[in-house]
Amino acid sequence: MFPSFITFGLSLILLSHLTKAALAPSYPEPGTVWTVGKEYDITWEEDGAKPSMKKGWKNFKIDLMTGDNMDQVFLTNVASNLSAASGSTTFKYTAPNVSPYSPIYFFMFTNEEGENAWTTRFAIVGEDGKQEAPANQKQPNGEKIPWGVGKLAVKAASVNEEDNDTSSGPTSSEEDQEIKAATVKNELVDDGGDDTVALSEGSKDSSAPEESDDGKIKAAAILPENNVSNATNSLNIKIHHLIFAMTLVFFATFF
Repeated sequence: MFPSFITFGLSLILLSHLTKAALAPSYPEPGTVWTVGKEYDITWEEDGAKPSMKKGWKNFKIDLMTGDNMDQVFLTNVASNLSAASGSTTFKYTAPNVSPYSPIYFFMFTNEEGENAWTTRFAIVGEDGKQEAPANQKQPNGEKIPWGVGKLAVKAASVNEEDNDTSSGPTSSEEDQEIKAATVKNELVDDGGDDTVALSEGSKDSSAPEESDDGKIKAAAILPENNVSNATNSLNIKIHHLIFAMTLVFFATFF
């Protein structure tokens, strides 16, 4: 007798709590199917209870949920700081990627007083429109309402894209090597009259001692030194010979 009275009392409290809601979610409705990535309207309306929706739902939020009626699982917050007092009865939302694609998702509305209202369960599917049957056909209390537990799905494509970005194209070291190879050249530098041949940075790299895989230094290519001075000396000798020959011709002709 006493336990029955307690149960009856709790039922009355729960009933009064629900009828006080005054806000009734109207969409999604039974049989609704949303496609991942597309935008849809979540809608609600006045249910006729007192106080009115505009007075009792001045600040509320909407959450995406899954699970059974008695053990609801939070997935993500959809909207916060909404107000029925503004007169708005709709909120646009883009269907998230979930797993599995199945009619096991619903929205829960909660106001600042802790009152709740729910949509019916609806399906979220991929572009192909295929969906799985709910894992459970009855609620834990035996009520014939199919349900299941879903989750937000993380796209693996983003990881693959990062891998492709890092694997495709030359690395920074390869680019540096290509730039060096393109700019290697010898430059003649006047080093204060010493007539020496100076090498550019690229030439120094190409002629510097090279280290082999076993750590030993290979013999470096030895570049000839004083090329300019040698060429100048050779030219001077030829000029002297020419002047001497012309002098002999001049004396032979006039004397």
